[in-house]
Amino acid sequence: MTDKLIKSVIAQIMKGNAWQKFANPIAPRGKTAYPTKSADQKRFGIRFDYDKVVTKDDTEYHLFKMQPNAGKIPSAVQAWRNKNSTHAVMAEVWVKKGAAMEEVKVALEAARKAFKNA
Repeated sequence: MTDKLIKSVIAQIMKGNAWQKFANPIAPRGKTAYPTKSADQKRFGIRFDYDKVVTKDDTEYHLFKMQPNAGKIPSAVQAWRNKNSTHAVMAEVWVKKGAAMEEVKVALEAARKAFKNA
């Protein structure tokens, strides 16, 4: 069930311009890059907090942490949060600096698969 929810969040990110928040983030370190509206945070139950720029294999990446939200959230995410804590990282998202839309989607899908296989 959590995998289905994460897939729907990724689909929502890929609509419109939300994916650009991952390619060229404006959120400061430790703050939520997506979703920024509290209604969406409750609906999705997860958020992507911006961490920092990391250099890996001579390529710069924006690192995001996929985490459960606090408060009322979907039961699938709430069960995971109750087991692991609100501040636990569900998965890391590595997005190449200045990434294209498809590269952002690939990075989000990789994080979803990492969470699913953890």
